[in-house]
Amino acid sequence: MATGKAVSKKGGLLSVLGAINWDISLFEDRFARPGEEMPVRRVEEFSGGKGGNVSVAAARILGPGRAAFVGALGSDEVCDKQVAELKSEGVVVEGVIRIPGVQSGRAYILIDSRGRKTIHTHFGANEKVTPHHIHSGGASRMISRSEVVVIMDPPTEVSAAAAQLAKKAGAKVLYSPGVRTQEGLASLEVVLKNSDFLVLDRIELMNIFRAEDEEKAVQLAKEKHPRLGVVATLGPEGCLVAADGLVGRASGFDASELGEAVVNTTGCGDAFLGVFASYLMMGHGPLESANWANLAGAIKATKVQTRGSPARSELERVMKKVDKKRRSALGSG
Repeated sequence: MATGKAVSKKGGLLSVLGAINWDISLFEDRFARPGEEMPVRRVEEFSGGKGGNVSVAAARILGPGRAAFVGALGSDEVCDKQVAELKSEGVVVEGVIRIPGVQSGRAYILIDSRGRKTIHTHFGANEKVTPHHIHSGGASRMISRSEVVVIMDPPTEVSAAAAQLAKKAGAKVLYSPGVRTQEGLASLEVVLKNSDFLVLDRIELMNIFRAEDEEKAVQLAKEKHPRLGVVATLGPEGCLVAADGLVGRASGFDASELGEAVVNTTGCGDAFLGVFASYLMMGHGPLESANWANLAGAIKATKVQTRGSPARSELERVMKKVDKKRRSALGSG
């Protein structure tokens, strides 16, 4: 295992375009059935939203001033809290778009005793971003200065504008459309043509390419876009990576292997994406970057916060510990 000491060649920004929400998390023993009242054991409020989460995950790896958030907030008290949270994490906030007259996004998350979740989102200002916002002001400056741009699930025409601007600036583009996969592959082609990586979970990837398993979905994706790197996340099983002419699997990490228990799986995919993009920017290969990202997702699952992605020092310390434990198990076997 590499030590994580590779460095970025250009020292640029990693910008993340996506949603930012204020998360209200309700912890219950189990999910209620329709019409049933279920006691809530506790309520926690955190900064969240996929774009915000990924930018913070990247900042914890790259350090202050190296990750930027691009996205929209409304004209309310949540806006000020969100900006303050991002700044405290070292995220550059020049790309924050303030939309007057609307609420900032909010998410209401139910979490059961096994750490599973359901998410109910009011997108608010997140839905008001337009291509005009991307081509003007701080959003344009952040993307144009970036070495890597992670595009998540804003309206597809917004993602297309960002991907085009990023490629014009010579940036590497990672596209993780999430819920936008429901629009179908044809709709997303305008973004994919300017993307270097497509990152989806196995269900999203199988749905969009109409495949019966992730291996077939990756094969179909590579046939249609030979130069596109494809990453299919598989939860605790790790991920499947097809890039640089190779297809491989990066193994997952179990919480018990870390000496911890799963507490909240909300944000695990965001931790994965932020860490994957960061290690790519530091010069690591796709499969090695995915290995670091898998561990980051596992660590996040053991923490209650939506933004529970580890700092680089914690990530590399835990990786050494797990590597040692695995080598010892192999030797004793």
